[in-house]
Amino acid sequence: MERTREGVLKDIKEHPENHHHDFDGLHACCVINGALDTLLMEAHQKYANLGTNGGQPCDVTEGPCSCGAWH
Repeated sequence: MERTREGVLKDIKEHPENHHHDFDGLHACCVINGALDTLLMEAHQKYANLGTNGGQPCDVTEGPCSCGAWH
C-alpha cells in the first residue's frame, strides 16, 4: 500500500503511541515519495505528546529535536 500524507497524518492522530521516534525514525516516518513532509513533522510535535523543553514541543525521543535540544 502506498504511503500518503493523509494516511500517515491519520495514523499519527489515531495512534500517537506508535509515533514516538528517534531522529532516524522520525525522518523515515515523514518521507513521502522521497520528500520530507514538514507537515508530518509538525504533526508529531502536536499529537505524539513527547513533552516539551523550554515551552517548545518535542518531536523525537533521541537525537536532535525541534525544541532545540539533543535528547
